[in-house]
Amino acid sequence: MAAIKSVFLASSSMTLLLGGIAQAADLPSRKAAPVEYVRVCDAYGAGFYWVPGTDTCLKVGGRVRIDTWYTPSRNAVQLRSAGGPAYTGAPGGGTASSTFSNSHGIDALGWYARGLVMMDARTQSAWGTVQTVISLRFGAQTGLAQTAPFVGYNITPLAMAGATTPIIEAAYIRFAGLTIGQAASNFAFLPPATYHSLWAAGFPNGIRQISYSAILGAGISASVALENRGDLTTTGTANALGFNPLSPTAATATATSPQRLPAFVANLRVDQAWGSAMLSGVVLQNTANFATPAAQAVTNGLGPLVTKTGWAVGAGVRVLLPMLAAGDSIIGWVAYGVGSLDYTAIAGMNSNTSMSANYVGGFLRVDRNMTVYCVGAGCPGFGVEQAKVLNLAAIFTHYWTPSLRSNLQSTYIRLTPGTVTRNTDWTNGGLSAVTGWSVQGNVIWSPVRNFDIGAELSYARVNQSLAGLAGGLPTPVPCTAAAPMCAASVSAGNWTGRVRVERTF
Repeated sequence: MAAIKSVFLASSSMTLLLGGIAQAADLPSRKAAPVEYVRVCDAYGAGFYWVPGTDTCLKVGGRVRIDTWYTPSRNAVQLRSAGGPAYTGAPGGGTASSTFSNSHGIDALGWYARGLVMMDARTQSAWGTVQTVISLRFGAQTGLAQTAPFVGYNITPLAMAGATTPIIEAAYIRFAGLTIGQAASNFAFLPPATYHSLWAAGFPNGIRQISYSAILGAGISASVALENRGDLTTTGTANALGFNPLSPTAATATATSPQRLPAFVANLRVDQAWGSAMLSGVVLQNTANFATPAAQAVTNGLGPLVTKTGWAVGAGVRVLLPMLAAGDSIIGWVAYGVGSLDYTAIAGMNSNTSMSANYVGGFLRVDRNMTVYCVGAGCPGFGVEQAKVLNLAAIFTHYWTPSLRSNLQSTYIRLTPGTVTRNTDWTNGGLSAVTGWSVQGNVIWSPVRNFDIGAELSYARVNQSLAGLAGGLPTPVPCTAAAPMCAASVSAGNWTGRVRVERTF
């Protein structure tokens, strides 16, 4: 009897267990969805990751840069014609200029704080890689770091409250050899090795363009592009001589410079084990639209719009020097242009701030691509002249140790306006020929990768001669209470010391 009871109990327990299992099988499943982890995408180099659920690889990065520098203040020059009174107003177009500012009212310090955020997304397609890039920069600046300070030799002190301004350095789509958007110019070759801007071609913020690049093999490539001149740091302008050197009946006319055609740029480049080289060229249209259309309409039948074709050519070469140290190189660049300050002289030759506030006392206004003279219905000698520019630059980079490097750079520029423009008094819109050179040297320590601490010293010097002024630059005139706008001593050179701390991630 006891044995039968034991078998009955065991059978009951098994029945209950099997019933519970069957009931559990009828319940909804709670199995979790598979987790999709972020995976490294090594097809495009370090830093790229697959975006979960897509076929796109993304790289996110940025940079923080802090700059501060000191430039001794220089008096700006008050121009006077021979025996004439002090000038007031803005230069060009027949209006004289008040160009004196006491050095005591000019900042000697500049501060930058910049933050950059960058994203690079790439997707493979039957046509190759589709690349989308955006690089957005935020900057706060004070003193000498203000954008285009002291333009036109006004007498307002430079001390201003810092301002934060977003700037697009890059925003483009690259596909099947096409680049559409804001990217580096196809004319420039020099890398940003030094902290101060240079008298050379280079565009740190990029330029809007539609371009096509073809890979020809053996490291050779070629590009053609339509570029937007309006994105350049100082787009070249046009103006008219207020004094007609050929006829006393000339009318004064102020010109504006509307953009009617994009600049056409092309280059041929080679990149091989020994280094790289590039030939580049640009053709652009300079325009002048006058404020006196009624008078201009009957001048040689040209109407109110005057156009002239400007151009520039450039050649650069970079030679690697591994026999000295890994990473060493020397770079050379030469450019020549007519009516193309935009491409050959970066920030133009606008007042004495062409070296990003590297003040050179006596460096006067030479900042336009084209000059129109003899404007007006009664003037028989209507003409147009474009300024010529020659630019040379060289950079030597040396690594003393893997974490300590230096850059030594020198630039030279010669700017020559047309004959009539050079021989017209500056008070009537004439411009002078200018020769300038500069030397910059820095030492950069990188305690860890992509973290730089650097110091730079630079010097710049200019020479120029102005028509209508005895001996070129004016003779110093003592400052008195009765004549506070006097001509001060002219210093043709100046130096700058600059420190930068930068972290890229």
